[in-house]
Amino acid sequence: MKKITLLFVLISTIAVGQTKEDSYQKLLEESPFNIMYPQFMAEDAAEYFKEFNKLFSDSSPIAPKEARLVAIGVSAAVKCEYCIAANVHLARKLGATEDEIKAAVQIAAEIQRFSTLLYGNDFGMEKLNKAIGKE
Repeated sequence: MKKITLLFVLISTIAVGQTKEDSYQKLLEESPFNIMYPQFMAEDAAEYFKEFNKLFSDSSPIAPKEARLVAIGVSAAVKCEYCIAANVHLARKLGATEDEIKAAVQIAAEIQRFSTLLYGNDFGMEKLNKAIGKE
C-alpha cells in the first residue's frame, strides 16, 4: 500500500509540474513580454499587464492617443529607450503628430528642468503655493 501511495504522489507531482510548464509556455506564446517574469509569478504578471494596458483603451478616462503622449513624456524623463520606441510607434498609430510627440517630450523636459531649479534653489512649498495662487 505504501508503494502505491508513493507512486500516486510521484505521478501527481510530475503531472502538476508538467501542467505548470505547459501553462508557462502558453504565456510565453501569448506575449513576448512574459519572459521577463520569474515563472512562479508570470501568470499574475501577464494578467496585470493586460489590466495595465486598459489605460490605453477607450475604457480609460484618458483618450488612448493622449495616454500614449503621457507615456512618451514619462519614457523620455526616465530615459527608457524601449518605452520611447514602443509608445512613439503606438501613438503614431493612434494619429499622434510629430508636433504632439515633440510637445510631450518638451513638457517632460521642462518639468524636469524646472523641478531641478525649484529643488536646487530650495524654493519651498510656501513660495510655490503663493506663486500659483494656492494659499
